[in-house]
Amino acid sequence: MMQCLIRKLAALSQYEEVLAKISSTSTDRLTVLKTKPQSIQRDIITVCNDPYTLAQQLTHIELERLNYIGPEEFVQAFVQKDPLDNDKSCYSERKKTRNLEAYVEWFNRLSYLVATEICMPVKKKHRARMIEYFIDVARECFNIGNFNSLMAIISGMNMSPVSRLKKTWAKVKTAKFDILEHQMDPSSNFYNYRTALRGAAQRSLTAHSSREKIVIPFFSLLIKDIYFLNEG
Repeated sequence: MMQCLIRKLAALSQYEEVLAKISSTSTDRLTVLKTKPQSIQRDIITVCNDPYTLAQQLTHIELERLNYIGPEEFVQAFVQKDPLDNDKSCYSERKKTRNLEAYVEWFNRLSYLVATEICMPVKKKHRARMIEYFIDVARECFNIGNFNSLMAIISGMNMSPVSRLKKTWAKVKTAKFDILEHQMDPSSNFYNYRTALRGAAQRSLTAHSSREKIVIPFFSLLIKDIYFLNEG
């Protein structure tokens, strides 16, 4: 048991060091991106032209990052104040919720990546191709059961720099995107999404392969649900 715990803590420590490096180098990468000539910048389709493969890789990242969030981080995220002392929490020491926060930040980074990749091409037809590519990636995420990446991609495509590209969107076949947006529609407290999530959870229970067992919920909504359950 001790050996297992030591391995787990060592892996966690290594993961947190990687997170720190990512945070410290993100500004430098942005500077490089801005200074690189357009001709030598590689878009996501050049790196991975198969939407299914990218959806799989996003799912691997999601599962890895979820794996490092300990239950104590949820406890600390919703820690309540001591009713007798407004400045003192019920716990003497609040452990940092860095892994939970990093996972939420991953959602934002993916959204901005999608928006950046769509806006980067100069020509409308290239932007339209990029939009259709991410629609296919989002659909594959839905099929896998990766709802967090799905929502991040939809959020990126709904950002104002992307949504205002009317002439670009006119070149896109939006039927598949409309279906995905309908599935993740926030009305009625995300009723459509919750129905799809229950279906994915049911499939997971009767799955014969590891791929069919994957269910990654929309994390921000999960946090919200846990918060209100805790408050209740």
